[in-house]
Amino acid sequence: MAKWNPVSFVKHAREQCPAHVVNVLEDLVRFTVKEADVTAWGRGEETGLITFKARSDNGLLPLFNLTTDGYVKFYINYLRQKDIAKEILRDYQLKVESTFLLDLGEDVYLHDVNHPLDDLFHTQNQVDKFKRAMQGVAARLHQ
Repeated sequence: MAKWNPVSFVKHAREQCPAHVVNVLEDLVRFTVKEADVTAWGRGEETGLITFKARSDNGLLPLFNLTTDGYVKFYINYLRQKDIAKEILRDYQLKVESTFLLDLGEDVYLHDVNHPLDDLFHTQNQVDKFKRAMQGVAARLHQ
């Protein structure tokens, strides 16, 4: 049984993160609950986790997750291991790279890692762009 829900997740984040990180987390939690095909909540005692999952021909696939201590993980390498259309993977990669100025190429981004939200999200425009990107990837996975 999941320990976390939107209220407990944000409450715990408020105790651990600066206000601007909590604002991003709150926005992305609301987005995930509203837009994900499945919202998966963690069961950990120390740190809360929420995962945005989209339905595809390959079953449920995670696109990203957030933690109450202010981290985000992009599942680009996980998706590379699945039988996902290359165009969808490329779209995911390019949108995340352009939003956050990251290099997620296969030769340099070998493992999906947690990124501090503080290092990635500096403006509301970035949050909105990220949400649109995840909506687009999820929609393409549904096709």
